Amino acid sequence: MRYPQPLFHPDDVIVYFCIVKKQKPRLAVLASRYPYPIEKGDKLRLYHQLKYLSEYYDIFLFTLSDSTPHQVAYQEIDQYCQEIFIYQDKKFRRNFRVIGHLHDRWPAQVRYFYSPAIHRRFLSDFFKINADIIYCQLYRMAPYLSGIDAPKVLDIMDNFGAIAALHAQHARKWHERWFWQREQRLIQSFETQVLPQFQHATVISERDAKHLPSSPGTPISIIRNGIDVSYFQSYTPTADLPQYDMGFFGNLEYTPNREGIRYLIQKIIPVFRQHRREVKILIGGKGAETLPWSEDDYPEISIHGWYDDIRSAYYAVRFFIVPLFLGSGMQNKVLEAMACNRPVICTSHVIQGMPMLRDYALIADKPHEFYNHYVALTEDKAAQQKQSGMLTVLNNVLTWEGQCAILNKVLDDTRKNYRWNFTRYH
Repeated sequence: MRYPQPLFHPDDVIVYFCIVKKQKPRLAVLASRYPYPIEKGDKLRLYHQLKYLSEYYDIFLFTLSDSTPHQVAYQEIDQYCQEIFIYQDKKFRRNFRVIGHLHDRWPAQVRYFYSPAIHRRFLSDFFKINADIIYCQLYRMAPYLSGIDAPKVLDIMDNFGAIAALHAQHARKWHERWFWQREQRLIQSFETQVLPQFQHATVISERDAKHLPSSPGTPISIIRNGIDVSYFQSYTPTADLPQYDMGFFGNLEYTPNREGIRYLIQKIIPVFRQHRREVKILIGGKGAETLPWSEDDYPEISIHGWYDDIRSAYYAVRFFIVPLFLGSGMQNKVLEAMACNRPVICTSHVIQGMPMLRDYALIADKPHEFYNHYVALTEDKAAQQKQSGMLTVLNNVLTWEGQCAILNKVLDDTRKNYRWNFTRYH
């Protein structure tokens, strides 16, 4: 019998090369708002985090939205995600849930964003992706993760209990004061219950961290917001700038910003008038059309709506003013103004959230202090130039790459150190 000839000689050596592409861990991200376009602080933070983390994880984004994102907004986020799950939840339904559950033990902001129907849809989608770790932005999304046995990191971001306390302290009407006092108590109770359910938590500043409840099993890391200095420095004005003396920009639908404008108009401008000093102030941002103040009543101010390029606003003013006494965390507007080489006059409340910049801002807590700093800046060129040292801090400490690298380390350590048991869902 003849046997078939071998395809290769026994003395030949054959080497097989097998290229295996390393698979990225799967990261599930929960957010209460679709992170684009960027007109709120939580969107800004999450946008840059998604952009950075997409290099290290396959990201699956689960997000609530009160409307369908337009195509440009969807494509901007889609490039950083494997898949996006958007759950539409109309504002009237959210408001109804808050009103209908005033007697429960959840804070209003948690009840506002929690829908049992969306929860069921989320679970159905979530268990299909086989996530290795979960990143949850803000307490308000924590109920959607109840009972899920997986490594979880919570971005607390700001101390909302402290924010509620400040709102109660500055409330003008009794029912507003009652609401915010109640909200503060419920937030603090909710924090105590929810924080132990996460293996790690992150906040923006030391000020926010020190007011959180104690949870020995949940370490807390400081992950600040960052700033792309080169982006803000690369702007080329299309007109002779600056055209205004001072400016204030932000989301003008946000209560702390509106209260800041109220303080500017009702407290600071009268000091300028008292000294017969002319000043031109630019106020701009989303929601400008809803402001109750008129340029006719206050000729010192000019009001501008949404900016497609916020840099044009900063370069239109000589100085940036931040008369805020409410809110928490970091004020991104301060970082942006400084990145544009604009001297900043702000309250001590604002600078507490970014202590590394204390030497580069002018602090004012009373109307005449804002006026005095303004006069000093206009009359002393050296005082303006002294602000330039702040760029070193922005470039070395407050970069998105540096801050997101800390988050990446937190996620990686949490994922690797988590002890899965037989109830693991995959």
